[in-house]
Amino acid sequence: MRTIVVISTRGFGAFRHDLLRESDSVRFIGIFSEHDAGNVTQSQRDYLTQVHIVPCGKPNPTVAESSLVDLDTVRELISSLLHESGPGELSLHSFDERNLLLTAELRAHFGLPGPTYDDILPFRDKCLMKEKLLAAGVRVPAFGRYDVEAATADPARYFRAISEEVGLPLILKPVDGNSADGVVKVGSFEEYAALPVELGRPYEYEEFIDGTMYSVNIISKDRRTVFGGVTEYLVNSTEVQNGRVNVDINLIDSDPRVARMIAFAESALAALGWPDGASHLELFRTAEDELVFLEVAARFKGMAGVLAMQRNYGVALLNLAFEIEAGVPSRPFDGEQVYCFDGVVPKQSGVIDSLIDPDIESEFEMAWTVRPGEEIGQGESLSDNGGTFLVWNKDYEALYRDFERFAHYRPITYRATDNAKVLGIQPADPAAALAYFYGKLRCETDPFDVQHDLAAGVDGFVILDTRRSAAFNAEHIPGARNVSHHDMTAETLADLDSDLVYITYGWGPGCNGGTRGAAKLAERGFRVKEMIGGIEYWKRLGYPTRSTGRA
Repeated sequence: MRTIVVISTRGFGAFRHDLLRESDSVRFIGIFSEHDAGNVTQSQRDYLTQVHIVPCGKPNPTVAESSLVDLDTVRELISSLLHESGPGELSLHSFDERNLLLTAELRAHFGLPGPTYDDILPFRDKCLMKEKLLAAGVRVPAFGRYDVEAATADPARYFRAISEEVGLPLILKPVDGNSADGVVKVGSFEEYAALPVELGRPYEYEEFIDGTMYSVNIISKDRRTVFGGVTEYLVNSTEVQNGRVNVDINLIDSDPRVARMIAFAESALAALGWPDGASHLELFRTAEDELVFLEVAARFKGMAGVLAMQRNYGVALLNLAFEIEAGVPSRPFDGEQVYCFDGVVPKQSGVIDSLIDPDIESEFEMAWTVRPGEEIGQGESLSDNGGTFLVWNKDYEALYRDFERFAHYRPITYRATDNAKVLGIQPADPAAALAYFYGKLRCETDPFDVQHDLAAGVDGFVILDTRRSAAFNAEHIPGARNVSHHDMTAETLADLDSDLVYITYGWGPGCNGGTRGAAKLAERGFRVKEMIGGIEYWKRLGYPTRSTGRA
């Protein structure tokens, strides 16, 4: 009897055991982490011969990491299972990003068929992945491995180096991450400086690509595509943390984007070794119609995506994968074929007031993981969500209209609690906020912007150091004039040109000398901005200073 061992529930939920042609000749055994065990459905327990719950492979895991199983425990389990099975009768499978390398390592250890560790590594290490694709001529974002030592030694210098290399905004992401877990979009040094010095695991930095995101989902055998489909994302994954619903729709095969993007994905798979089975590749299509690679995984897409694809294309995808990987044939998909898309509900911090179904033309199913009255935190990743949903319609144009409607869908409303700090006072309406923040920007600038304009040769402004002369003589911004706010009078300001803008600064955030100086200048009719952060943050950014040599 064939023994098929499956590690993790993730990606496995769409499998149709009832479609197996010879189900009596195959036994399925599940191995799940302690955190993942609750996701095993009753229908799965009905056909799983054995269910093994094992420790998680990582202490204090994030939601995205929680399905990882402990390698040593699983190795002992596989060893005992091999004693029960005959030679060549056991195969090992996983469709979960976190367990792909572990599964491949176990195959190599026991001499089992399937992709090896070296086969899977380029699909897990995002830098190795892009290095191989770059060598093959595939367009990838500019990228590099994040150097923790350099970042710790001189954060400002390192930030300048990587931002000059890949531009701003830039993306920081774990080298082995998935589901947007740990991904950060950084637009300024201030945002970068607010991050932890130690990010906890290997990271990469990469160019931010402005474009529409797509995924290409392929099942292949012997370096040939057996199944291929393309989905279009409504928003990029990084926007989910900002409360945007993550939705992607299966494109119809006649759409000219489909053949082009499948060919793009095939060229990437060919460069990476193209193992048999499922792959899920994400890419961008820019406004200039350029295709830019994002990342690829040796697995199916996550969440409700496989269920949507199966109904959309009328193909039992998990069964097809087992037929390729384990030689276990299935009957054709027997469900209704109907156009589909799926999505993920974002979580934000607060107490849930209500859960709102979408107002759309199509039929849908919502699978909520939260409830009204529950206090929840910000979702860590796509895996840490408030629920998933599936939408379907026989009319593709109506379905696509609903897809676009989700851009404005807010599925969860939150209420402020009596002890709320952030929402205890409700935010201003957008018009009032716009006036307030633009008002601040009209009166303030920062060291980054000042240095940028100085380096670019921008004229029309003068920098004023408003500290005492002794402090100015010891150290000041190159080109700055010194007029202490203590000494500002009509006489001391008489030689200032009223056509210019004056940029004042003091010691730093704990000093209001720059503010006092700006106020006195404005009182006398000069246009003025304060450089927030003062000379302290000018130096933190690594910008040069000068001294007069006088005491």
